[in-house]
Amino acid sequence: MTEAEQPGQARFWQLDVAGPFFLVALIWGSTWLVIKDQIGSVPPSWSVTWRFIAAAIGMAAVAMFRRESLRVSNTTLKVAALLGLLQFVMNFQFVYRAEHHLTSGIVAVVFGLLVVPNSLMAWVFLKQPVTRAFLGGSVVAGAGIVLLLLHEYRMAPPKDRSLSALR
Repeated sequence: MTEAEQPGQARFWQLDVAGPFFLVALIWGSTWLVIKDQIGSVPPSWSVTWRFIAAAIGMAAVAMFRRESLRVSNTTLKVAALLGLLQFVMNFQFVYRAEHHLTSGIVAVVFGLLVVPNSLMAWVFLKQPVTRAFLGGSVVAGAGIVLLLLHEYRMAPPKDRSLSALR
């Protein structure tokens, strides 16, 4: 067995691992350009709507090209609708509206905390284990974000420090 084949050895730099990782990072990392250009030119709700309509059409086209069925059961459709409502509709509404009041970097950092409620819901609903290390890391990450937001609040001009400035 070669060194690259050892169990537990990272094979990140192999093309089948690194390629998709960098592609996703490039696409995900560039979405701020779309968000930045859309904020102000159209209302945030419509901006999100158009992005997801385009994504749905693209995914349907890929499924049709691959000759995959898009039929699902009523139960699956209800679960997908609930997931879509919570994870995409509401989630992105909050993100786009936050972009009007916070810098995109702060919004991205807060958005990164989504793994915490996702993991906790997977624990509650799907009985997926949550480790103490994950919970500890989540507390540290949450505390770091609170400190970051506190710093931003203190650096804001006095007129922007009140909650009424957010309306």
